[in-house]
Amino acid sequence: MSLYSTRPRYAAAIIERADNHILIALPPESEPIRKWIFPRGLADSGESTEAAMRRIAREHLDIIVELVIGQPPLLCDIAGQSCEIRYFFCGVSSGEAKPGPYSEIRWISRAHLREYDFDDCSKAVVEWLLTS
Repeated sequence: MSLYSTRPRYAAAIIERADNHILIALPPESEPIRKWIFPRGLADSGESTEAAMRRIAREHLDIIVELVIGQPPLLCDIAGQSCEIRYFFCGVSSGEAKPGPYSEIRWISRAHLREYDFDDCSKAVVEWLLTS
């Protein structure tokens, strides 16, 4: 059960390849805030965030991910609304990532994360990734 069940729930992926590059995405031009994010999407009603992460990777990126570990949920503001977001460390089991609904996707090394302007939800994760 969600800690913040009255809020929208998002699943987000820190997808890392064998070469230690992480996937980041730029939302489409129709989004009000166009800053880099880690791929994410809303969990459906009654759907676990683990199941949502697998579905989102398949539907948005055309890949199958292996969930390595999930982090505890965080509160975050997305598009002016308080939401719960849970990040998962993932590997790619099959497929080649495609941009899907995103304007652009990039595989980058951790060392280059600071070169991108991330949304507020992702900034704390970037800092954590750079210090871990």
